[in-house]
This record gives sequence, C-alpha cells and structure tokens, in this order.
Amino acid sequence: MRLTADERRTLSKLAETLVEPARIAGIAAYGSKVAGYSRPDSDYDLIVVSKRFREGVRYRYVDSPVAASALIVDQDMLEQDARSSYLGEFVVGRLLNVYEAITNPDLFSGVELDFKKRVLVEALLELSSDYGEFGRHLLVPYDYFLFDMLHRRAAIYPPATYSYVHTYTCELGDENRRVSTSGFESAARALQPRGFLRAEADGVRMVPEKFRGDAFTRVQSLFSVTARGVTQYAIHGYAGRVGPSVFSREALSKLRRMRENPPPFLPLEEPKSLLRLAEGTVVPDASLLVKELARLLGFESYSTRENDIGEPYSTTRVLTFKDSAREKAVVVKNYTDVRSLKWALLGIWASTANRFSTGPVSRMDREYGMTLTLRSKGILVPPILAVAPAERILVKGFVGGPTLASRINEYLKGGAGGTEEVAAYGRLMAEIHSLGVALGDTKPSNVIISEKGLCLTDLEQAVAGGDRAWDIAEFLYYTAKLSVREDAMKKVAVAFLDSYVKGGDGASVSKAKGQKYFGPFRPFLTPGMAKMLRELVSAYA
Repeated sequence: MRLTADERRTLSKLAETLVEPARIAGIAAYGSKVAGYSRPDSDYDLIVVSKRFREGVRYRYVDSPVAASALIVDQDMLEQDARSSYLGEFVVGRLLNVYEAITNPDLFSGVELDFKKRVLVEALLELSSDYGEFGRHLLVPYDYFLFDMLHRRAAIYPPATYSYVHTYTCELGDENRRVSTSGFESAARALQPRGFLRAEADGVRMVPEKFRGDAFTRVQSLFSVTARGVTQYAIHGYAGRVGPSVFSREALSKLRRMRENPPPFLPLEEPKSLLRLAEGTVVPDASLLVKELARLLGFESYSTRENDIGEPYSTTRVLTFKDSAREKAVVVKNYTDVRSLKWALLGIWASTANRFSTGPVSRMDREYGMTLTLRSKGILVPPILAVAPAERILVKGFVGGPTLASRINEYLKGGAGGTEEVAAYGRLMAEIHSLGVALGDTKPSNVIISEKGLCLTDLEQAVAGGDRAWDIAEFLYYTAKLSVREDAMKKVAVAFLDSYVKGGDGASVSKAKGQKYFGPFRPFLTPGMAKMLRELVSAYA
C-alpha cells in the first residue's frame, strides 16, 4: 500500500461527505499521491463509486480535511465504461495506471480486468490488421498494451502526458510499471481459452488466423479512438461543472504541466518499440532503419552505400556500413518493392504446376518463419538482424561467396568443378524435404557457396507441406534454360539426382517428370535438352 492508514481513513471519511455512506460501492485513490511523484501541494485524486448516482458522473473539489479532487461515478456506468467505453473511458481509463483501492478492492479489480481484456483485444486486432500473418512471430509484451493505450490517451488529451511520464520515470516507476502491467497478464490468461492468443510469462503471442486482420478493422479502430476522444471531452465538460475559482485553478495546473515538457520516454512515444521477435530487432519506423542497423552493428560515425543483388527483378539490396576501421554489409529485402510483382506474373506462368505466394506479408512471414525453422534443424541460413513489419522490410546478415548458379554456369561453359556443389545441393534438398518442407524457389542463384557450406538465401516461397516435385523440377529445368551443352548439363543433373535420391524421396522425382511440371519450362529448353532431362528424371524415378 502506498497510502498510510491515516490517509486511507481520512479519504474514506471525505468520500462519505460527498456520497451517502450507504450508497458508496467502493473508493479508490490514484494519481501522483499513489504513483509516487506528488509535490507537497498536490491534491489527492479519488474515484468514489456510488450506487444509483443520479448525475452519472461528477467531479467534486474539496479543500478540507485535505485538498482532493473526487470523481464520483455511478457503479453501472463505471462497469459499462470498462466493457464498452460507455463514458469514452473517461473514468475507467484511470485504472490503466497504478491505483489503490481503499474500500471494496474486488469491485475495482473486476472492473480493471474487464477493461484491460477489452484493451488487449483491440490492440491485438490492430496489430493483426497491420502485420497480418507475420504477427504470429511477435511477442507482444504486457507493457505494450499499457503504453499503447496511454499513447492514444495522451494524443487525445496532451496535458495527461506529464502524469504518464512521471508515473513511469519516478522513483517508483519500475514498480508502477509492474503493477499496471500485471492486469494485462491476468486479462491475457482469462482470454486464452478463446484461442486467438497464447499467454506467456513475458507477453502474448497472436494466432493471426483467428483475427479479422483487414483494412476494415484498422478503420474501425481509428474510428473508435476518435469517438472515444469526443466522448471523453464531452464527459469531462459535463463532470467538471464547477465555479470560476476551481476552473481557474485547474486551468493553471494544466498550463503548468504542458510548459514543463517532461523528458522523452520511448515506450510512451513509440509503443511498438516494445514489440519483440525471437530473432532480430523490431524497427517500428523504416525511416529509422539505417540508424538502428548502425547501432546494432556498433557503428557511430559511418558512411553507407547500396548495391542491388541477384537478378534484375530482385527486391534485395546490399547495404554496406563503413568507418575508418572496418566495414560491414547487410542484406535488405523489401517485400513491397514494385519488382515483387514478378511473383504475380510467375504465378500465372506456372499456374498449372505451382502456386507462388504473392502477398508481401505472406512472403515475409514465410521467410522469417522458415529461417528459424531450418536453422533449428542445422540448415545454414543467414541470421535475421531486423524487421520493419509495417513497411514489410527484413534485414539479414550478408553471407559472402559465389552463388551455385555462377559455379554451374562456369561448368556449362567448359570450366572445371561445379558438380560437387550440385551434389551437395541435392543432399541438402533431400534433407529439407525429409523435414516436410518445400523451398518453393530452388533456383541455384538462391544458394551461396560459403566457407561453412551451402547457405540458402531466399525462403519467401518456402512452406511446410509444399510441393517437393516442383522443387526438383525447377532446379533442373531452370538451370538448363537456354543452354545447348547437353553433355555438361547431364552431368549436373546426374550429380543432383543421384545425391537427392539417396535421401529416399523417389516419389517426388517421379512426379517431377510429369507434364504438369515440365510444361512451364518447355519454351526455354532446346528439344534435345528437354528430351535428355525428361529421360534422366524417368530413370531416377
């Protein structure tokens, strides 16, 4: 308890002078006296819940026996404010932060739980709308729900910023945060049986498919915030029917708060900075991406340069940081780049054989999820450094080395080597398929021959339970496109198939020989090359 026994008795008696004792359903204190940032001349802030309060909600200011501002509210209205924002959260919003129940703590804890359940659901709906399937990878800490709502309330009523910042930066700030956040953990555990979230020790994980994450949800959320702001101001005006002297005192207090300019407090200014991932940092605003990457890589004073990487239609670029002592490169992939329209076109081209994922959120979701899945099974993939989910940007570590495509092209042009790496890719693909995963885009240009082995750099089409026959067909037929070196290509294909079949999946090879998989590549293969490859695949089926 933050208040002394004497203070609690005094405030309880004060409340009884404002509301008939028999009608008092509960009394709670909140604000600076409870949070721990009060001044010697600060008032006590009270909520007095009354049964059948005819006025509904009313502010009362008193100077004796102590200076206090009491918000008197009808019990039914308070409970409706918690469940449906009946009063624009004008009253129940005060239970977001730390408070102390003086009488009937069960009433306040029940109202707080109902309120925080609704706040949590609305916040998750908006995250789901913003981030779609990728939301499944986020850990949403319990304090995100607290600061997201405070951020919105401060936008509606700026003078409140002073109180919010001091509540969580004063001497008791950490404890205030823990107490206020515990209500959201209780709310999450109460909601867990509904199936759209998993409550963990540190936060919540969404189950996006259970949410209606669409544009309508986003618009509806914005409308709700605006409507609540209007209601809050209306209720504030109605509740604060006071004389000129009190009005003057309150106005001066607000003006003083706004002039003080509390210090910046990132969780309140940008709540999304609290979101976490199993791997990589969440960057809420892509305009800060370069600065955040520099921080992560340990650069203070630096220059940068950018280069495209991969094929002309690639949405990936290499961003290199350099200072006087070193340089470090990262790979930045923008899933909303106009060049990503290639997947829609490729989907039409290969519609008889394979369905490509075309949506930017879905592709980013697959890339992130499969990176973690395959690494957990010992497959070499680049580390994820950062994600800007709102802008659909993912940043991975740069892996140096030639691509498998460049090594094969050298071999097809008469160079030495190449088949050893192809055989290694056959073994790797068989291993991945044995895990129940199909890569979806197996072009050799997506494989780096690094010092540690073959590294897969593009997983945006990878999916559990996908079409393994397509993986085989795409590698073989795409690699042979526009080539006339049948003998050399046959050795490449044999090296791949021999290693792959030893992994035990002959059934997928048998499917890959079918017209369904061969058809999309026919226009790019010479008749002799097409005949050789189909006969070879049949021999290994």
